[in-house]
Amino acid sequence: MSRLSNALNMYMLLQGRRLMKVEELAEILEVSPRMVKEYRKDFEKAGIYIGTKSGRYGGYYLENKIDLKGIGFKKEELEALKMARETIKSGNHIFALNFETLANKILNLEKDFEHINYFSKDNLKPLYMGEREKDIWKTISKAIINKRKIELLYKSLRQDTRKKKSEIRIVHPYGTFDHDGAIYFFGYCEMRKEVRYFKISRIENIEVLQQKFAINIEYDIKSIMRKSFGIIDDDIFYLKLKISYPMSQLVKEKQYSLNQKITEIDEENIIFEANLKGYEEVKTWVLGMGSKAEVLAPDKLKKDVIEEMRKLQRIYELGINDCTNE
Repeated sequence: MSRLSNALNMYMLLQGRRLMKVEELAEILEVSPRMVKEYRKDFEKAGIYIGTKSGRYGGYYLENKIDLKGIGFKKEELEALKMARETIKSGNHIFALNFETLANKILNLEKDFEHINYFSKDNLKPLYMGEREKDIWKTISKAIINKRKIELLYKSLRQDTRKKKSEIRIVHPYGTFDHDGAIYFFGYCEMRKEVRYFKISRIENIEVLQQKFAINIEYDIKSIMRKSFGIIDDDIFYLKLKISYPMSQLVKEKQYSLNQKITEIDEENIIFEANLKGYEEVKTWVLGMGSKAEVLAPDKLKKDVIEEMRKLQRIYELGINDCTNE
């Protein structure tokens, strides 16, 4: 992109957020931090002032705003907006209606924009959950902004808690994210003494406490998520699978990890390798491929898959015997 395009994109980013780090802007614009500082100087020459806040949680912010309606939108940007609108709507996101309203306002500005048809498969969710999750999300967001601790009554799906009632957790909320159509937040859990993820739909009760907190640990959510198969942040393990058609084709079409390696044996078979987190999710994924996936490593996963298949066999054998007795 040109210097002018990058500078305008930087302005748009700062308009949408209250504060952004120089390094964050540089990453999004794909330039060096030095260039971001140069863009700031360019804006100052034009009478647009970008303030700076020092400290660990500092960054750039807009001191004054101007109306940029005359800039217009690129065709590719409008196409991307339409696709994003359909994807968010199909995922039943808690702010899907709000986003659709905003997207329509922008798209209606471009009367000559060529109509394109784009659809996304619905991911249905009980209607009552949407409003409840929206209220919880707003509560968590306020706690994040004000850096206040929250008390949760939370239902975990961990193996060691499946027979227990919901647990009370005191959490320092750091941020929120979306995964597979569900909304989560992450923060430091005082019970577990580490940063954990919490699914909003599993929160049975939430209360913002008067106690404040400070983010006193180094935690890069983007880096962690890139190493995880899903959202479970456990130990890294080496995974090696032999996958046959048609699952081999589906796996080749998706990025499960930035470090994954796929070796084609022939037209129908591949070897999949990666260093991953999220052992239980990986096990479920492998089991879902049935006989089309063979575990080559680690040995623990191979044994666990065999054990799960034996359990299934016993269940269905029992079912067949029951049917015969009838």
